[in-house]
Amino acid sequence: MTWTLRYAAHLGFRSPEAPLFPASAGSSDPLAQIDFAASIGFAGVQDPWFATRPPSTQAALAARAREQGLAAGCLVCGSPSAIRAAPWTRVDGAARANLERELSDAIASARRLGSRQIVVLTGADADAPRQMRIDRFVSNLAWAAPRLADEGLTLCLEPISARAIPGMLLNHFPEGCDIVRSVGHPAVQMVFDTAHVQSMDGDLLSNLERGFDLIEVIQIANHPGRTEPEIGEINMAAVLLKVHQLGYRGLIELEHVWMKPGLDAERGALDWLQRADAALTAVESREETGPVRRHGDGDRRERAADVAVDGLLAGK
Repeated sequence: MTWTLRYAAHLGFRSPEAPLFPASAGSSDPLAQIDFAASIGFAGVQDPWFATRPPSTQAALAARAREQGLAAGCLVCGSPSAIRAAPWTRVDGAARANLERELSDAIASARRLGSRQIVVLTGADADAPRQMRIDRFVSNLAWAAPRLADEGLTLCLEPISARAIPGMLLNHFPEGCDIVRSVGHPAVQMVFDTAHVQSMDGDLLSNLERGFDLIEVIQIANHPGRTEPEIGEINMAAVLLKVHQLGYRGLIELEHVWMKPGLDAERGALDWLQRADAALTAVESREETGPVRRHGDGDRRERAADVAVDGLLAGK
């Protein structure tokens, strides 16, 4: 398979034991997942909890990804059990020591895997007023940013829907963007996760466009339920088209589960994704080879997008 955008399969975002393509790869083993992602022409793999895997497993996964020529997606700072903790919103010595430890582990893991992005997930410190928490968060990010920059890495804030994970500090994408701008350092950027943004804020295309200068990582899953891209209320074909038009060239991390797990679901989603991705090239060709009728107040690129997306959905 050939692709216009650079897709990455996850090796287990809810659990390291639950990767994206267990049926297609014939195994949940992460090495088999890497081989399958390479076999279908994906550009990368994402292993968010890579830092929590045993050292021998880390070495094996990193070596296999390099062997297959796959880029590494983002990984998370900290463990799944610790993401509701709030060290990023505290400034005492114990919290800073904990941050130093987690960052050191994440940086070492990113070096090993070849990842360029470390995601920050943080709980809210209930003992402090919200603005104080935000101010402390900005202060800690500003403290960490130069170290990440020296390593050639980026810290990426990911707002999380309160319905998905209660008790997290960031629950809205625009607020995350405001915090990044307050830090004012290029080593602090944003994650745009379609399922979370849809649940929290809606208006996906406008949020994508308004925050695009800050977006370092794009993750796609439909809503509700973080299902495969074609199942849910999000018009994912339109999202992919907007991503392409904006010029995003990073990995598109497929961070979803299956409505009905199994080989049929996996094959169906890949077929849909290939058609959606092929439509991007069709829009490019239409824009280059002939005029497109204006549609209301939109420009011809928006009209071409409508045509391509409508055609895709009609054949769904």
